[in-house]
Amino acid sequence: MAAKSDGDFQEWLDGVIEYYSNLSDVKRNFTIDSMIACSGSSQLSHLFAKTSILLYRDFIKLLPVELKEHLLSFLDGKCLLTCCCVSKAWNEIISSSSRVWQQACRCSGLIVNKDIDNADAKYWKSYFLDMTRRLDHMKTYRCFSTKTYDRNLRRVTAVYYYKGKVATASDSKIIQIWDCYRDVCLLTLRTDSSVASVKFDDTILIASSYLGHMVSWDVISGQRLTEYMRHSGAIFTFDYSKDLNLLISGSSDNRIKIWALSNGYLYKTLSDHSCWVLKVMLCPYPAENGSKNTDRRLLFSLDKTVIVVRLMNFITSDMSSDGLYITTLYSIKHGRPDTSVFTPGLHFDGEFLYYPKESFDNQKSSYLCKWDVKQKRLVSEQNFNLKVRALLGVGKKYMVILTPWQHKTLPNFIVMDKRSLEKVALWNVPPSRPIGPDCSQLCLGEKSWLDGLDGKNDQGVLLTAAIDENCVYVLKWLPRSGQDIT
Repeated sequence: MAAKSDGDFQEWLDGVIEYYSNLSDVKRNFTIDSMIACSGSSQLSHLFAKTSILLYRDFIKLLPVELKEHLLSFLDGKCLLTCCCVSKAWNEIISSSSRVWQQACRCSGLIVNKDIDNADAKYWKSYFLDMTRRLDHMKTYRCFSTKTYDRNLRRVTAVYYYKGKVATASDSKIIQIWDCYRDVCLLTLRTDSSVASVKFDDTILIASSYLGHMVSWDVISGQRLTEYMRHSGAIFTFDYSKDLNLLISGSSDNRIKIWALSNGYLYKTLSDHSCWVLKVMLCPYPAENGSKNTDRRLLFSLDKTVIVVRLMNFITSDMSSDGLYITTLYSIKHGRPDTSVFTPGLHFDGEFLYYPKESFDNQKSSYLCKWDVKQKRLVSEQNFNLKVRALLGVGKKYMVILTPWQHKTLPNFIVMDKRSLEKVALWNVPPSRPIGPDCSQLCLGEKSWLDGLDGKNDQGVLLTAAIDENCVYVLKWLPRSGQDIT
């Protein structure tokens, strides 16, 4: 009798299921509502348990590994860390994926070194956590240390940093090269006049003066090499190429002169600027695919209202004055001179030219301009929403600006994300007298970190500056807590 009853029930249930499956969605929902209305507490509890399993199923554990990583790669590092706290299973899945943490590092602006074992997920998670703390410390004044050096000289007029050494020039007509780590003077040179700008490398040091001449020295022996004496005004800016044996100078006499670096022979004088030449910059010409011509250079020159772009190369192998080819490609103008002016800072990354300008309509704001050199067009113009004193450096990821000094509690040295203009690092650099047109009183130290932090390049000197009281100010990275990742 019981067996028959069970059979009748099953037959009835099969008929209900068949009939229910042919209903519309509206009628199915109405049927369920009616069943719930006539159910007791035992049935409702059972229904809740069944639906919870369906609704809150851990889909991450059910997906193939490739789909898990693809799905998790859309999350940033902060979200990944939150997901690790969901359950032990999620923590094991996320923490074991090197691809996920590499993507999180890239999203945070960190450089992923492809030479490191890509399967080492533990390394990439640790690297992300370590560098995230570093980025946080950069914003909260816990990442840098400072030291001020009194050189017992008159006003420091120019500084320049190169490979752990800094050159300082002063109104005492003395140039010194110092080791930034041992605080040892490596070389002392005497000049004929106050220095406006100075640069050096492994073999040569060049200094320009306010009296219109330049001098080069051997940095090993201190021997005076060559003089360049044809400008009639202060030489605010210069650049050089040892490969092409060229020295380019820009002056307050509105002229640019091109010299033979080795012997001081004057190749050419360019007179197409109508104002003081505030910046000259010699850069390799962007190579075309398959091109073998590496002798061409772009020459950028700037005054307060215009940037001129020129192409330079030697069309003969002997590098004589007759073979030096210079052509003006075009000029970049920002508008009427009474509306805005260019401010110090001109940087070329091989494709785009970056420069700041100040608007007279809104004197509390400056703009970052990005110019496509080959396409000859303005790509973007971003508002800093603050007044910029100088653009000190631009990399693939970050850029550095200096704003006017206001108070010791307000940051004026600011590192920004190049795309979003988010403030990444802050510091207060002591005030100084007005800087020269070529930012000669300020010089960034190591620059590789501007392309993104890689766990190794956040060390050494960050900035050298000539400040008031005839001192030199050096800003350095603090070592990260714990052992550095190698």
